[in-house]
Amino acid sequence: MAAPLTPMERQGNWQFPNSLALLVLRLVMGWIFIYAGAGKLFGAFGGPGMNGDTGFVHMIESQHLPVLPGVAWAWMAALGEFAGGILVMIGLLTRLAAVPLIITMVVAIATFTGSKGFGSYGYNLILIAVGVALILSGAGLISIDAILFRRGLWARGPQPLANPVPR
Repeated sequence: MAAPLTPMERQGNWQFPNSLALLVLRLVMGWIFIYAGAGKLFGAFGGPGMNGDTGFVHMIESQHLPVLPGVAWAWMAALGEFAGGILVMIGLLTRLAAVPLIITMVVAIATFTGSKGFGSYGYNLILIAVGVALILSGAGLISIDAILFRRGLWARGPQPLANPVPR
């Protein structure tokens, strides 16, 4: 008679679907921010880029944000979106990478979309909610975080595919 499974042995059964859902959220959220950040940094995908009177820096400077010059705010937002999107997508330091993404969306609501009504900032709220969910749950088992920090199924090390038959 086989011994009952321990909680550590059973966890993969219920954590895998959750990790798959987290992978989908990470891939979508990561791509959204990579796309936005690349547009702001490099002018990719029809984005404004950082240079010139029509660039992202000019748009941020027109908002007169406090404490730092507009150039600093623009670079922090663009780099935070691009690098944070990459880290979230691959599942590396996911909880930490989600923080600048959330901050960027909160600032976007406060300065650009908030005054235009819910239809304008609803998208930003969804991204904030996904970021908070990733902070609370982590990246899941299908991530670089799980491998590096030996969580979930990775904590047990290599496992046989099937239980050997006793002789």
